[in-house]
Amino acid sequence: MKDVLKQYLWIFSITAGLLTVALLLMPDEKNRLEFIEEELKKVETKQKILTEKEKELEKLATEKDWAEVDKDSNK
Repeated sequence: MKDVLKQYLWIFSITAGLLTVALLLMPDEKNRLEFIEEELKKVETKQKILTEKEKELEKLATEKDWAEVDKDSNK
């Protein structure tokens, strides 16, 4: 009986520890929004830096990727 109780105590302790660590490491709402805003700014600056030829090549690559996806999904 004691062995079973010890096993349950270990399982409970490890689960509680993992939950505590997960809750402490989980970002709050503000951090997630800041991260998304930073990523949007990076993309915007990348788009501003691209030359017309680079923009055209990126557009062609994207269209080719979507064409491949459409081709695969129609099979």
